[in-house]
Amino acid sequence: MSYRLTQFAILFFCINHAAIANQRWFQVELMVFQQQAPNTETFEQVVSEIAPVARYARASAGNKTLQGTYNRLKRSRAFKPFYYQSWRIPVSSGSISRPIDISESDTNLKGWIKIQRGHLIHVIADIEFSPPGDGIEQLIYRINEKRRVLLNEVHYLDHPLFGAIVKVSPLN
Repeated sequence: MSYRLTQFAILFFCINHAAIANQRWFQVELMVFQQQAPNTETFEQVVSEIAPVARYARASAGNKTLQGTYNRLKRSRAFKPFYYQSWRIPVSSGSISRPIDISESDTNLKGWIKIQRGHLIHVIADIEFSPPGDGIEQLIYRINEKRRVLLNEVHYLDHPLFGAIVKVSPLN
């Protein structure tokens, strides 16, 4: 009996060790801002199109390395930043992380962001923003994008009325 138990313990350790060794930690930074430039495009979305998420990632707080960029956007008349967060999240090779919830009711922001790790790193984002308005029906603007990213570089997700800046960095 103890021989079988020892074999099981060794097998469990090897499988668990391989799974942990296959996992890599990343820091994800996301900044969302409203664009103040005039726009002639029309949008008609009034109902959220983001599918419900059963389980979000348990991401811990990360360092904010883009604070200078946030401050420059804040001083600009063309942009109005309203969201900036940073997280640390593990992602296994060949998989997609659980979504990180970025919803905030006081800023009318709803959505999530995921990291896909394969031969390349991708950011998958589904973000909706509904600015305060005077109309009866509140318009919703959406960024739904999958983007290949280079580590430690700033990437821009674009919409005519709002945008997002994302940076993914490896952690040791």
